[in-house]
Amino acid sequence: MFNKKLALLTTAVLAFGIIASGCGAKATTTDSGKATGSTTQADTQTANTEKDAAPKETKVGEAVKVGSLTVTATKVSAKTKIGDNEYLQKTTEEKFIVINLAIKNGDKEARTLDSSMFKLIGTDGTEYEPMSDADMYVNKPENMLFFAKINPGLTKKANIAFEVPKGSKGFKLEAASGIGFEAGETALINTGK
Repeated sequence: MFNKKLALLTTAVLAFGIIASGCGAKATTTDSGKATGSTTQADTQTANTEKDAAPKETKVGEAVKVGSLTVTATKVSAKTKIGDNEYLQKTTEEKFIVINLAIKNGDKEARTLDSSMFKLIGTDGTEYEPMSDADMYVNKPENMLFFAKINPGLTKKANIAFEVPKGSKGFKLEAASGIGFEAGETALINTGK
């Protein structure tokens, strides 16, 4: 008895889903009156939202506003070894892209910064996360980005490092407007590397 009720409920939910997915679809036609396919209102809204939400793009040395933060990539370098301290260095057979950043808090309250707000995007769309241990190799303790607080009106200078394949180039840095609930907006910075 229970299995029959469960089967009936499942069938009803599936039928409702099929019917609901067909609602709102409309055929589009060409000038000759031939149908070319169907487009739903949701598809159109999604396409418009994606077009409107295209991230701002700038280049090294130019400031870009992302939410209440202003981010400037001041210098970009490619290296095979990071770390100025002879006892605290890291090497790779690939390459490191190290980006010097200046991040200004334009909000009315303190903001939390972290390297996870950034990612490097290759020409083919491949996304590279910052190295989790790089903070200690490329920053002094006062410049580290690991959940760093920054008060309103202040600028934090820090470096961020990514490990990428040796022959790769054409990267863009994607900067987010924050972490957690403060995230949402992004901007791109052409690294020239």
